[in-house]
Amino acid sequence: MSDSTPSKIYPIAAFSLAALGIGSLTLKVLAPFGTAIAWAIVLAVGFAGPWRFVERKLPRRRGLAAIVVTLAIGLLVILPAAFLVGVLVSEAISVAGRASAALAAQNVSGLEDLLRIPAVRDALEWVQVKSGVTPAGMLAKAEELAQGVYGLLARFSGGVVKGAFDAVLTFLVTLFVLFFLLRDGREMVRALLDLVPLEEGRRVALLGSLRSTLQSIFRGSLLTALLQGAAGGIGWAIAGLPSPFLAGAAMAVLSLLPIGGTALVWVPGAIVCWLQGRPGMAVFLVIWGVVIVSMADNVLKPLLISGSSELSTLVVFLGVFGGLGAFGILGLFIGPMVLAVGLTLLRILRETARGGASSEGEAAAS
Repeated sequence: MSDSTPSKIYPIAAFSLAALGIGSLTLKVLAPFGTAIAWAIVLAVGFAGPWRFVERKLPRRRGLAAIVVTLAIGLLVILPAAFLVGVLVSEAISVAGRASAALAAQNVSGLEDLLRIPAVRDALEWVQVKSGVTPAGMLAKAEELAQGVYGLLARFSGGVVKGAFDAVLTFLVTLFVLFFLLRDGREMVRALLDLVPLEEGRRVALLGSLRSTLQSIFRGSLLTALLQGAAGGIGWAIAGLPSPFLAGAAMAVLSLLPIGGTALVWVPGAIVCWLQGRPGMAVFLVIWGVVIVSMADNVLKPLLISGSSELSTLVVFLGVFGGLGAFGILGLFIGPMVLAVGLTLLRILRETARGGASSEGEAAAS
């Protein structure tokens, strides 16, 4: 070992420790904005086409072009969400009004008055015969249950308010980050590519593969959501339930959720059909939801994504559903991207190994 070796090791070790410390602190600082940054990246890549169009129209006003596209994307999210929430609130008020009018027509002002309704009285008598619990005892249990549900709803409403506030804040931060990604995205990408220890051609190919994969996931997910909403609305209309357009819109939005999805809409619809005395339509709606609506998510989405990208259907399937389980809705994009990066790195390592083996063979032959 030469005398200069310690002098070389010390700066490398010091720089590595400093980079590790600064990197960990940077991750800690950015952690609260991780979801917003990830969504901003997804939106920037997904709307790359409209951004290039607006950028060409305003070649010397990149800042203004970024503002226009950011506001357009924000309105594209806000307007449908506001419309859906407004319709849901209107429907809820209408249902509550009809229920209140029906109870008032039966002179029901409390739980004790329910005994005046023949159907309720017959049901309670049947329960008493089977279980031995008197109607008065059941009403007492119902009052206790109502109090528990009231307390649960109070706690749940507080969580909903906090969740809504967090969602609005994340949305605003996403738009803020999106503006800078659109305006300065090229410079950011070039800076990141310079850090990748690959040849220029391979770096460009890697970036192009990741961009096309994310765009395919974005388009495939939106198209699948629209198809699921349309199919769900058609089944809802065939079942004779009210507001099929609203039900279809709700299914399109909820199809992006990792748990429940469209079943959060068509399962209650099937229950309503059953309670209305239409078991045939209830069974039809369940079959339609499982076979037609859910098939679009489980079968059509991987096919759409793999058909427009370099990934196989198996990789897309594993990436989409594995990512959903690990990261929620964002996993829909993160999962396939992680697998795409891994496969690309494996392909690069394989090509490098083949190149090294061929070079050794040529040297041995000479």
